Parts: sequence; C-alpha cells; structure tokens
Amino acid sequence: MVLSLRYRANLLEMRSFKRFETELAHLGFSHFNPLAPLRPWVQRYFHLRVATNLPQSIEQTFYPDGGTSLHFYFPTLTQTLSSDEPQVLFHCGQSRHSHAFLPGIELITVRFHPGGAFHLLGIELQDIMSTSSVTTIDATQLQLTGLDQLLSQLAETNLPAQRVALLEHWLLQLNQRQCDVALSRHKSAMISLVQASLPKLIQTQASLEDFYRQLPLSRRQFERRFKQETGLSPAQLLQLNRVKIARNLLSQSPNLSLVQVAFDCGFYDQAHLHQHFVRVTQQTPGQYKKRKMSQISNPTSR
Repeated sequence: MVLSLRYRANLLEMRSFKRFETELAHLGFSHFNPLAPLRPWVQRYFHLRVATNLPQSIEQTFYPDGGTSLHFYFPTLTQTLSSDEPQVLFHCGQSRHSHAFLPGIELITVRFHPGGAFHLLGIELQDIMSTSSVTTIDATQLQLTGLDQLLSQLAETNLPAQRVALLEHWLLQLNQRQCDVALSRHKSAMISLVQASLPKLIQTQASLEDFYRQLPLSRRQFERRFKQETGLSPAQLLQLNRVKIARNLLSQSPNLSLVQVAFDCGFYDQAHLHQHFVRVTQQTPGQYKKRKMSQISNPTSR
C-alpha cells in the first residue's frame, strides 16, 4: 500500500507542474528539471516572465512544503536601476504567503528540496529561523561562494535556458566543493543521512516510531541534525507533505470525498486532515475543494 501511494504522490507532483503551466500561463510560467547530480538537492527551476501590458500586478498564493527557494529577479525595460544584475533573494518561510507579480517582471527560481540549501549553499535553516522572523533574505548578504560572478554572467544574457544553464553550472561547482570538503574530512561525500532519509519520511503512511527505529543515530541526535539542515522537525515535514498531497488530490480529483483524501494522505481521519490543512493553508479542505471545483468550471477564475 505504501509503495502504491508513494507512486501516486509522485504522479500527483508531475501533474501539478502541468497544471501550473495552464493556471499560471498569464505569468509566462515554465519549469526545468535539474541535472541528475543536483536532483537530490534541487526540485525544479521555475521561470516567470509577466507581460508588460497587464493593467495591474497579479497576486499568487504559495503554500509551504518544507523546501526553500532562491529567487533571481531581473531588471526590466520599465525599471531604472543602478545595475543590470538581478536581485537575488533567499526564501525559507514555512507558512502560507502571497506574492504580487508586477507587470514586466522576470524571475527565475531555484526550488530546493528540504535540506538542499544546507548542502549546496551551506545555509543552516535552524539558525536563520530561530534568530529572525524574516523569512526572505538578501542572498548577497549570505556570502555564497561564486555568487557575485554568477550575477555578472546572468546579466549578460536574456535567454531563460541559458540563464538556467549558468545557475546549474554554479550549483554543480558548489556541489563539488561540498564533496571535496567532506572527503578531506574523511566523511562520506554521498547524500547526507538527512537527505537519504527523506524518501522514507515523506511517505504518506510513514510511522515516525518505525522511522526512528531504523536510524543509525538516536532520535535526539537525528532531530538536532534534521532541524539544522531543514529548519523543521521530522514530524513537521511529514505533516507538510501530507497536506501538500491533499492539496494536489483536491486540485486534480475534486470529486473525491474528504474521508478518502484523509486516508490517502495518511491522516487518522477527516478531523485530523481538517486540523492540519487549516494550520498550513489557512482554509478548510472543503473551502479549498470548492475553490478548485469553481476553477474547473470557470478556468478564468483564480
């Protein structure tokens, strides 16, 4: 049963990207897969190029799933800036938030899996989230190796595919640097224990007690390391993932009963689905389902 649901979750994820292409067509949305060596750390690259003739900004809502993002905002012809280099922001928030996309804006986002930014960028999420309420940070203040050179290179082209290639080259260099450091310290250069554990942890039917029993570390040691890399506890990430799958199910199969959705996502019952869904999305599963069904019958609504 777990393998079946796991496969279904992956399929839902792929369908969600296809749905975004339609729902966010007005934002010029497209997405790119990362190269194989980066897939343990990077989920996708997203590109937005909003039309300049839109009468006003467009607001979109985003929901947390444990991942983090690096956003590159490129200057447009309508902007007067002191530099042609993109502004780069790191977002690590784990709560629902909305963002207004201005007409003419161009954006490339690197979406990291949980723990991906720790491995590639060396960012300890626990430190950031425990010392500041700010969830969006000017990435130039993080002293990321090679970032200044990358920004100069990105400013020299306006082709999305070429910009993504430059980003990937930078990330591959960071990945190799991390591997070299690990080898020099006689540590494994392979995927970290946290990252290697994620596929088991995010299965919708996962039992935390069974999960902890299979680890080579004590529960306390693992949770400390997990929070350092992801900014979350294993239990928090598990619940975020279950709500994410519930959202995908309600979006793609809105005729499913909420009882069935709760079961498929690993919740004890519909009441537990309701509790965690509201906490993450600030709306009930019924409200979310009603909105998605309205969008299916009226595709122009958002």
